[in-house]
Amino acid sequence: MDNGTSATDIITYVGIPLAVLGVLPILYSFIRAILTQRSICRTLKHHGLLDSAITRGSLMAGTVEVELPRCTITPLDRDLDAEYWKLNAQQASLLKGGSWSIFHWNRLVTGRQLYRCQFKEELRVPQADIDFEDLVAFLLDRGAVPDAKGWHMLKSIGLWTPTATALLKPPRNLPGTVLKVAPPEDSDGVLSLQLYWQSEWDLRNAASLPPFWMRLQQPKLGKAFFDKETEMLFSSDSRVSANEQADSKQADSATEENIKPLSREDTLVASSIAESNRPAPLSLITSIEDAKALVTTAPSDSVRFKTDGEQIRSVLFESHGILTGESRDICNFGGEYSSLWFVCAASVLGQSRESGIWNIAIPDNIVTFARRKSIPCGVMVILGMLSDEDVPPWASPPPTTTETPAEVHQRMQENMHAHRMENAMPPAQAAEARQVRMLRDSQRFHIQHQKRVRLQGEYQERRLVEAIQSPRLDNNTVAEANLAYLVREGIVPDHYTLLDLVHAVLYLMILDLSQAKLIVDILERWALWCQFGGMQKVQLTLLMENKVAFCYASALVAIIQQASSGSSNVSSDMLECIRLWKRVRLG
Repeated sequence: MDNGTSATDIITYVGIPLAVLGVLPILYSFIRAILTQRSICRTLKHHGLLDSAITRGSLMAGTVEVELPRCTITPLDRDLDAEYWKLNAQQASLLKGGSWSIFHWNRLVTGRQLYRCQFKEELRVPQADIDFEDLVAFLLDRGAVPDAKGWHMLKSIGLWTPTATALLKPPRNLPGTVLKVAPPEDSDGVLSLQLYWQSEWDLRNAASLPPFWMRLQQPKLGKAFFDKETEMLFSSDSRVSANEQADSKQADSATEENIKPLSREDTLVASSIAESNRPAPLSLITSIEDAKALVTTAPSDSVRFKTDGEQIRSVLFESHGILTGESRDICNFGGEYSSLWFVCAASVLGQSRESGIWNIAIPDNIVTFARRKSIPCGVMVILGMLSDEDVPPWASPPPTTTETPAEVHQRMQENMHAHRMENAMPPAQAAEARQVRMLRDSQRFHIQHQKRVRLQGEYQERRLVEAIQSPRLDNNTVAEANLAYLVREGIVPDHYTLLDLVHAVLYLMILDLSQAKLIVDILERWALWCQFGGMQKVQLTLLMENKVAFCYASALVAIIQQASSGSSNVSSDMLECIRLWKRVRLG
């Protein structure tokens, strides 16, 4: 060439730079892989995973391969391992999939998981396999509370449950989420969950009851209840004296007025047959104290128990949270499945206080019974729990047994005519006529009395039938009315709620098996007439003879109804989910 440039020079000046440019991406990938590997190693060391991890760098591809162990975990022993109640602050991993490392666990390496990362942000920790029931029991033991909506969604939707759906919440309505649904990234069709915990949520310790145990404190006689009992005592004395005065007045007026009008209040049904002759019932607190004195010797102020299937075999007595060594067998209240009523009520009571028995699903037949209206409003009036003003009209008016004005006028005219005739007669004939007149008046009074008694009996029978056929009330309304009756009678303190009453009734059932059998018998009969056509006279007689026990039974039914009033039941939903997913991935 003229300028002295050859083809070799062109290749040298152009080809070499092009070759260098072609190698630069490889050099970049090489350097990036080295830096990423070093960064990943630092991250693994920071989270305590470097010793168990294997890292390999693919320099040409610019990726880093990380092998991490996949573990199966189980909770520690709550009684032997102090770390059961502590957080794993030193080895807790903030990486994706490592939320389970916030607690101490028994770990078993079951395999290794390979991750290929181009950036350290892509690094994650393999999710841990854990038995779902063990996980839930452990978190409940730490104080977590089930979220009813979350469990219902998980039961209904399954693996398609939206991410971040809460299953367990912190105790005492604190903000946050303990256990929630996680994205199914490497769960291989297994339910994936994410865990979170704060030290501020640690409100339980080794002295707390284990999962699925429940404690009942003995109801105490407070000042308010003492004042109420005293008031009821004085008021009962005043009622007795008032009744005596009223009886004497009625006896005096009986000679003046032979026939009284019949009213609802005069019937034996409305006045609760011979109830005034019965001794006043003991207060619930007093009954508990008397029963405890018969079954225990050591001082105690509470009991604890756990479920065995759908039964509670026995209860253990405590004093200030420490076992006294005494126990009581309550596995049978009179029937094969009778203790199920106690278990269901105790389960609802424990759940209302965010503690206790979560592993009991109330049977469908009991839920259906509790939701169904089965107590007629007329029966509540007859029992004296409600007045006619509190319920819809249900009874026919009482018959009229008094004389009409025309009959009274006719009787007076006959008497005046008889007196005039007697005055006009000789003394002997007048005495005989007077005797005939008095005999006729006596017969007329006797006939009228028999008629009144017959009408009264017919009205009583008709009123009973009308009461049984009257509109039925909601079980919660029945329980509230019965609670008000117990307060009026001084059986429970006036500040008691339905939950307080259920608490005390369960404690009484533990101590007094005869009372427990009576309450369960009423519940069983109640469920039967609710299922097979409604109440009969024999059931009404049973309730009239055991009004207090009926009040106790209605409280148990009411709280079961309240617990099952929503579209779902957290216990049944949680147990169903645990049955469907034996093992889950926790990350």
